[in-house]
Amino acid sequence: MIKKIALFIFLAIVGAVGTGAWVFRSISPTHPALESANLPPLVPLRTFYANTEARWRYSLSPDGSKLSWLESKWFRPALWVKPLGASEAEIFSTSDEVRWYVWASNSRHLLYQADRDGWENDVLVSINTSKPGAKPRTYDFGKDVKSFFYKIPKNADSDVLIAHNARDRSRFDLYRLNLDSGKTTSMDLSIEEGVSWHVTSDGEIFARTRYVSGADWRFEMRENDGWREVLRGTFEDIFSPFSDPDKNNISYAISNIGRDKSALVQVDLNTGEEKVIDQHPTVDYGWVVLDAERQTPLMASLYPDYQQRRYFDKTYEAMIRSLNPPKNAAVNIVATTRDATKLLVTIEEDQAGFETKLIDRTSGKITSISTPGVAKFRDRFSSVEPVFIKAKDGLTIPAYLSRPKGVDGPAPMVIIIHGGPVARTRGGWNSRRAWMNNRGYAVLDVNYRSSSGYGRKFREAAIGEVSRKMDQDIVDARQWAVDRGIADPDRIAVYGGSFGGLKVLTAMTRNPDLYAAGININGISDIASMLQEVPVYWRGWPDWYRKYIGDPENPEDMKEIVDRSPLTHAAKLKNPIMIVQGSNDVRVIRNQADRMVAALRKNNAPVEYELMPGAGHQFRNWGWKQRIIIMRRMERFLAKHLGGRADGFDYAVLGAHALKQAGL
Repeated sequence: MIKKIALFIFLAIVGAVGTGAWVFRSISPTHPALESANLPPLVPLRTFYANTEARWRYSLSPDGSKLSWLESKWFRPALWVKPLGASEAEIFSTSDEVRWYVWASNSRHLLYQADRDGWENDVLVSINTSKPGAKPRTYDFGKDVKSFFYKIPKNADSDVLIAHNARDRSRFDLYRLNLDSGKTTSMDLSIEEGVSWHVTSDGEIFARTRYVSGADWRFEMRENDGWREVLRGTFEDIFSPFSDPDKNNISYAISNIGRDKSALVQVDLNTGEEKVIDQHPTVDYGWVVLDAERQTPLMASLYPDYQQRRYFDKTYEAMIRSLNPPKNAAVNIVATTRDATKLLVTIEEDQAGFETKLIDRTSGKITSISTPGVAKFRDRFSSVEPVFIKAKDGLTIPAYLSRPKGVDGPAPMVIIIHGGPVARTRGGWNSRRAWMNNRGYAVLDVNYRSSSGYGRKFREAAIGEVSRKMDQDIVDARQWAVDRGIADPDRIAVYGGSFGGLKVLTAMTRNPDLYAAGININGISDIASMLQEVPVYWRGWPDWYRKYIGDPENPEDMKEIVDRSPLTHAAKLKNPIMIVQGSNDVRVIRNQADRMVAALRKNNAPVEYELMPGAGHQFRNWGWKQRIIIMRRMERFLAKHLGGRADGFDYAVLGAHALKQAGL
């Protein structure tokens, strides 16, 4: 170990020289509004992307005997486990960049999925925590096979349900895996085009959703080793049962069948008939906490602006209210023991991150488990405010705004454009927003038309409007911020990844005078070719693109698709853009970035190209070294072109460069 530390120190010194002192020099703000402002101190970059003091993803073993979490150990996330109430933890190290894990029902095995090369061919991994120093065990089902944990049955001991596409790369089959023996048993081989299964808490299949041509689906109940159709819909129709069917085949579900917004319903799975239990007038129904024993809803979380909680159990409501969460904070149940006597709860604040508490329902005791490290910097961040922007055609566009502290008058702004596009941003803690906000930028996080969570009509307002009204939504959001004196019209940047990256490229080429700079991460540049490049197991998304953008097999549609692609308009780009691309991205392949960069350079456009070796599509799955190095470059890019500020020396950045140079 001493030799390793000495080697690291030596490499750090070499790295500092090799990368140049400019990497660690701070940048003072040059924008007039920031120069005259009383800005709060800078928060170190490592706080957001490589905090060695951070603990996250707390969980409880199903029997309530153990507490687990993720924490860095020698520059990698490691799994830490300790008996509840004990002071010492057992550390289970792994070479994987663990982002998510779950307990098996036996309360011995920790389980996670590992994407080891960025290609998204996840392997399954378990760690037997009953054996001190146990090494991770990999369940690998073949080259280029994607696998995932499907269900953890509540009383299955060492059995879990998994799915993988080893038999046919275009579809997934369901299996029961024994974690001790590694043996798998087939539960259903998917002979159809695409299938997802509905499984009881005991791990038995009771229904399936079968996907047919055009992304239409059929919900079918299992009967006498066959299937009986109950409901049918399109990919705009949501129907998701989440409780075990009772003796009369009645279940709770989230559904928007026959309505604009999804609601909490009781559904008769014999007939498909629904009874609405609760719904919201402006947003789709959200996350529901289920009583595992009674299989009834306890609480739901909705996000019309801040988190709104709906209660269906008075005892549960009293328990959550006893936490006294701050105003506008979000409360999330992250783990529950099998008998529901113990719960882990996070209280999320937009300026302070996630605080974790343990509730013992038997004794009524509430114990603070972890206070977020960023909480000590809360005075350096601004609160996040929900805002509603009127688009040019009258549609209301929801967004979230944070303004830099200590700044009077119009400030430089970053407009964040989420990916998906069937996704949404919400309030609460967001390290990207907080990082930009602390650097002196107003941040506007926009839920443009087609975003999920606001109903069917809001999504379908984007049909035929990709690179048209969808782009106009960003223009209108920009103008809204300018008109209210929030943003300096000459210092506004756009930032987004994946489909959000497409919208960044669109913004910079369609409206080149409106944005001073842009950052695109794994973004689509050529829509037409992208439809031919997606993984073979993708369901629904090619059909989404055909419905919303056009069918590339139709010559007239193809002309429109080509015209809507930023690659076609690369010559119009004027202002600086940074393009970041994972070399192993399978969703938006490297060729999308390479061709866009080549077209921009052909026209002498100001483009910076950052190719990330070994990185895949999802930024959150990149290693900490990749993330902190690229965020440092983004920070300096924004400072240069918007007039904000950038952090100086950070030992985590230095270490990342040194380890990268050493190939570690």
